[in-house]
Formats: sequence, structure tokens, C-alpha cells
Amino acid sequence: MDEAAVVLAQVSDIHLGSDEQHVADALLDDLRLVAPQVTVVSGDLTMRARTHQFTAARAYLDVMPQPVLVVPGNHDVPLHNLGRRLLHPFDRYQQHIQHELDPQLSVPGVTLLGLNSMPRWRWKAGHVSARQCELVETVFGAAQQQAARVLVTHHPVLPSDLSSFAGRSRLVTAAARARVDVLLAGHTHDPLVSTVVLDHAEPQREALSVVAGTAISDRLRGSSNSYPVITVRPARIEVEVRQWDGEQFAPAMRSVFDRRFEDLA
Repeated sequence: MDEAAVVLAQVSDIHLGSDEQHVADALLDDLRLVAPQVTVVSGDLTMRARTHQFTAARAYLDVMPQPVLVVPGNHDVPLHNLGRRLLHPFDRYQQHIQHELDPQLSVPGVTLLGLNSMPRWRWKAGHVSARQCELVETVFGAAQQQAARVLVTHHPVLPSDLSSFAGRSRLVTAAARARVDVLLAGHTHDPLVSTVVLDHAEPQREALSVVAGTAISDRLRGSSNSYPVITVRPARIEVEVRQWDGEQFAPAMRSVFDRRFEDLA
């Protein structure tokens, strides 16, 4: 790997409590081979937000390549305990995973910001607040000029037909103003890599959308277990989806995108 490249591995929807142990072990082996500079975990660490599942998630995160940037998903909020969901929705997540719900991380060449897109009052669909949108502009506004800007949520921001997402328009506007290059998400369990237009602001801007499949759980929706590896270079971004073939994770799809530092005409 050349010195200018920054490798990100995105692991999503591991659903500990509904995971396949042999696939989980193979994922760790594959991550060690890929050797990313950052591992991104885009939500749904647990199946039902139970303490033992968060304990297992913490142990699993600790043996992934570091550093790790993590955001919660809809399965990381209690489902059946309404009182806990309304009053203390993230207590267990913050106790076992991390206190910060909107984490940020910078490595040379890349700035990442994660947003918690799962409010306590929505059962499955996503939401972002005005405060979080301001955070997008603040964090990425302070990034180095040529650094890739990577926004991480559990619910896909774009394409818009993948998830219900309150506040989508204001988040897309903030992302366009902040010159976001890459949107990382999960939630659908079905991998998708595409270019999208951040079209709620003028001038418009293109970004790369990477929606990860479920990495190790048995909650498959017509796709195999998989995870994307994103390689950021000064002139282009490469995405390789590595898919479980029954014995190991192996390359299944590769896409290359030119980096755009200019707005669309």
C-alpha cells in the first residue's frame, strides 16, 4: 500500500446475540490481513441491547484493528423495555461501548465524523438534529483542505429510498456545505456502493455512498455476510466489498471513483 493511501474497513450490523461465531472469527482474521488505518463500525452492535450482548460487543471491538470509530444503531436501544428506552436509551451503550454518541476521528488524509441517527422516540427509522448538522459543518470545516471527509451514520442518508430519515434534507445541506466526500451507513443488510448528489444545497456536490451489509450476523436479506474496504487516495477512492464465501472473506465487488474537490456546475 502506498504511503498516500488511507484504508478504512467498515463493519456493520454485527448483531451480537444473533451472530455466526465462525464468521465472526473469520472476519477478525480478514481484518488483520487488510490492516486498515481505521475500522468503522456503523451501528447495530447488539441484537436486543442487552447487557451481555454489549459486553460481547466491547470484547469484539477490542480485538479489531485500532482505532475504531463506532456509532449506535436502532438495535442498540432497548426494544421491549419502554421505560428504559424513553428515559435511559443509551445507558448500556455508553457504559460498555463509549460515552460519545457523535464521535470524531482524524488520521492523516481523512477526517471522520459519526452521528447517532437513532432517537429514543423512533422505533426503527432515523433522525438527525439541527445540532448534529451544525456539528457536521464545524468538524469538517476544521479539516485540512485536501483531507477526505467521511460521514458515518447507521441509517443511510442517501440514496433516500433505503431508509426513513427525519432531518435528511438539512443533513444533506450540511454535508454539501462541509464538502463531505463519503457517506458510510448500514441498516439495510444489503451492500450498495453508488455516487449520490447532495442536492439540497447550492451549489450541488457529489459524494460516494457506501451502505454495508451485515458482517457476521445470521440476519441475511438475500445477500451474504460482507463488509466494504474503502481506500482513499488523493485522486480517487476505491471500494472493495469483501464477501463471505462459506470459508473466508474474499473480494466480490470493486469500484473506483474519482475524487471531486469542486462543486457540480
